[in-house]
Amino acid sequence: MKNFQKTILFALIAIIFIPTGNLDAQGKDPNFEISGWIPYWKSEEGVESILPHLGSFTEVNPFVFTVKKDGSLFEASPLSNNEWQTLKKKAKQINVRFIPTITWGGSSSIHDVLSNPEKRQNHIRGIAAEVYKHDLDGIDIDYEGKLAETKVFFSLFLKELQEAIGHDKWIMCTIEARTPLDSRFSSQEDIPSDIAYANDFVEINKYCDRVRIMAYDQGRFDLKLNELRGDPYAPVADRAWVEKVMNLTLREISRDKITIGVATYGYEYDMFSTSNVPGFTQYSRLWSFNPSYALSHAKKLRLVPERNSAGELQLIYPASKSPDPVIPLPEATRIMTWSDAEAIRDKAKLTETLGLRGISIFKIDGGQDPKLWKVLEDYKGVNNLSKPISTVEKNPPLISVPIPAPTPAVVSTKIPQSNLEFGSRGEDVKILQQFLNSKGFKVAETGPGSPGNETVIFGSATRAALTRFQFAKGIKPATGYFGPITRKVAGSL
Repeated sequence: MKNFQKTILFALIAIIFIPTGNLDAQGKDPNFEISGWIPYWKSEEGVESILPHLGSFTEVNPFVFTVKKDGSLFEASPLSNNEWQTLKKKAKQINVRFIPTITWGGSSSIHDVLSNPEKRQNHIRGIAAEVYKHDLDGIDIDYEGKLAETKVFFSLFLKELQEAIGHDKWIMCTIEARTPLDSRFSSQEDIPSDIAYANDFVEINKYCDRVRIMAYDQGRFDLKLNELRGDPYAPVADRAWVEKVMNLTLREISRDKITIGVATYGYEYDMFSTSNVPGFTQYSRLWSFNPSYALSHAKKLRLVPERNSAGELQLIYPASKSPDPVIPLPEATRIMTWSDAEAIRDKAKLTETLGLRGISIFKIDGGQDPKLWKVLEDYKGVNNLSKPISTVEKNPPLISVPIPAPTPAVVSTKIPQSNLEFGSRGEDVKILQQFLNSKGFKVAETGPGSPGNETVIFGSATRAALTRFQFAKGIKPATGYFGPITRKVAGSL
């Protein structure tokens, strides 16, 4: 009887302490988010592929905007195209965020634009204009290959972009993966003392609503895993590497903002020994491919793909036997490794284990593993189309302390007669601040710019208040520029 009582007691304790997390009735995390990039060079195929499964996504990212050297935007695939319009309409109907990506990869041009205040402001105005013109849910910033000296200016750009559109539009940031230094270098002595990063994770965490870490294209980058796994080894993304990357990222970026970038493609390599360094194996990356390409190779070669140590599918065969009309290195071994649905499921499980926000898939172009859709179906959480306004407290606590009388505000009936923008100075700026404060769009709660303390300087706080006013009054684009359109609306109030 005592043993029976003990058994019941232990069972009750086990039930009490089973972690429940945030799972819903179906065992799914309602906060788990899935986003997918659709490339402009495969826009029609990508949209056709994703539409039947759109309900499995929280967000879609048309990969459409690039940037010219002067910082102005270029639509590589216009959002007015039928496929994007169809996708946007369907996304709106089922509460899926429609957030296009701006991709930019010119190190010197990025620095030139972001380090120049005037060019940076023009760039931000251009982004805001596109966001409001197309009624987008936000924008995804994917600026790659930045210089270390650009770091402070990129952070400033994100801050000013957040001030311009962040009050009601999502700002997503797509950022390169950062491998721990002890995995990048053979020993502590080999780690340079002057390493400088191009991304300030602390600042990125402040101004980005989501941070997509591009945890793919690992190749031979992690020296520790290269040694541990042995040859052949050149993965798209080993789960062990991804976990290292995420744990490092979590030191400075909030858990609920991070999504793991996962790939739907693979790489083909030639692996060979080199006479220059005896015992050293060299890898030459040839090209990327979609899974169907690898499966057709397997069929021609009568091979069965196997799961490798990185958790991806792999084919290994003599390069001389390759079906491709490419002259291989005579003694090379051809390696094909790719991210299939199960490899992606593995990353989704890791996301759950680490308590991250979700996964971001690069890319949906019609060539991904068809079994991917079942993985997404199993993990998809609840959609959240509108950006939460974090500055508004739903249920403020009742505090029984004396509240000081507010500073008497100037109720302005004047309207600035000159055009004003960030950096403007003069009496008209003060009139604009007084007008905004009197209409409930406060420049600041206290200090310079607050009611009764208006200034003659048009700074970021003035621009943010003006942008909120423009958005509330339906003025497009709501970019924080005070011109004829805004003047006419303000004069009618």
